[in-house]
Amino acid sequence: MGAWLIEFISNIVNITGNALVDTIIFSVIGIISASVSFGLVGALFQLTGKYNSKDMSDMHWGLRVIIFVILTFVLVKIAEFIRWLLVPPALYYLIAFAVVAVIGVVLLLIFKKPVDEIRIEEIKGTENKEAINQNTNFKELDRFDESKCPYCGGLLVDRKGPYGKFTGCSNYPECKYTSKR
Repeated sequence: MGAWLIEFISNIVNITGNALVDTIIFSVIGIISASVSFGLVGALFQLTGKYNSKDMSDMHWGLRVIIFVILTFVLVKIAEFIRWLLVPPALYYLIAFAVVAVIGVVLLLIFKKPVDEIRIEEIKGTENKEAINQNTNFKELDRFDESKCPYCGGLLVDRKGPYGKFTGCSNYPECKYTSKR
């Protein structure tokens, strides 16, 4: 698009309130709309297999104007929304929301209990060892206290079996906890 058109549009449509900044924004929108329309026209004519430079040029300029108008409209609406946010009542709500969100995140970080720790407490309170066998992946639990059995609290010892090295509970055969190492 010509420079005169961009200057004309920047005089009509006010995005930031600064004519120079608006002209730069419209120039960028013009470059984006030109690139997008160029790609779309090329793809459309490649699909049809017909290449007519006059038709391609006409379609390019039509799409370019449509995309320019759409991008300008969207940008103006975004600018209006940002300006609305910075007006005192909305600004106060925005600041209050940000403060509440920060306080919420800080409280979550302070009182968050690791999932593995919660799972260990559930296991310690469970009397049914068969349920523990079926519902627990103890590889994740082993990294907290490698010397204690998560089933019975006994000591874990390194052993060697027909399938290789593993860690087992020292209270075997009463406790059948094992872990691959």
